[in-house]
Amino acid sequence: METKRNVKYFIAPPISVLTIIGLVVTAVAVVLFFVLKENSKIYTILGIIAGLLFLIFTSGGKSNDTDIEYQARELTKGLQENSMKKFEVYDKNFLKQLKPIDLAGYDFEAKEEVKYFKKGADGTPRTNYFAAYNLIFTGEKMYVYGRRLSLTDESINEDIVASYKYTELSKAELEKKVFKSEKGEEFDYYVFRIFGAKNEKIIETCIDYGADSDKAVDDINRTIEVRCVELIKRDQEKAEKLRAFREKVLATPIEDIEEVSFN
Repeated sequence: METKRNVKYFIAPPISVLTIIGLVVTAVAVVLFFVLKENSKIYTILGIIAGLLFLIFTSGGKSNDTDIEYQARELTKGLQENSMKKFEVYDKNFLKQLKPIDLAGYDFEAKEEVKYFKKGADGTPRTNYFAAYNLIFTGEKMYVYGRRLSLTDESINEDIVASYKYTELSKAELEKKVFKSEKGEEFDYYVFRIFGAKNEKIIETCIDYGADSDKAVDDINRTIEVRCVELIKRDQEKAEKLRAFREKVLATPIEDIEEVSFN
């Protein structure tokens, strides 16, 4: 990761003085190319080349929107594959009603101080922290595999690995919040959360809000509710069978004990 170039992405002005010089040299050379005589055009061509090289040289010292986006997505890809390997869960184990869900976004509520912020030329607001999660749902559990990193500090790069029975979960929610930069800029961002059975936060991450974000929350809540009912019912039936088996054993003479089975 090119952390130095990434830092410059956040702190450097959109257009530097050197970039302006390169643009002016290129523009003047282009104009002169059409104005000067044929035998003088070689100098204007050299001027155009020099201006373009100057632009390339001055712009190469910092990352751009595309560079930042690529690094963030590249460093957090493959989460589902890692999760499946880690937990030995496969496609056949996935709930048919709810496919794996991917969550990702720049972190505006980092546990560290949000040191760098910038709204890119593409309109996307970014901080120097990024997190991504993959959630896998089976008949028994929800599996979580995530990665959180800093684009300006390579020492901050952590994996989040966990699994929860549905009876250990209570609900998912999505909250819309407002971020205020030091320059007074304001914009909306979204925080996704999943709570445990004791209302503790087990997942809390900023996400890229999209048309499927609210649906993901609804689907997760519906899955938790349905699976909890089914698992509790199954456990009750199992406990009832065990109770009946114990009563049967206690009521059976010692000499006939080998014939008793737990069905």
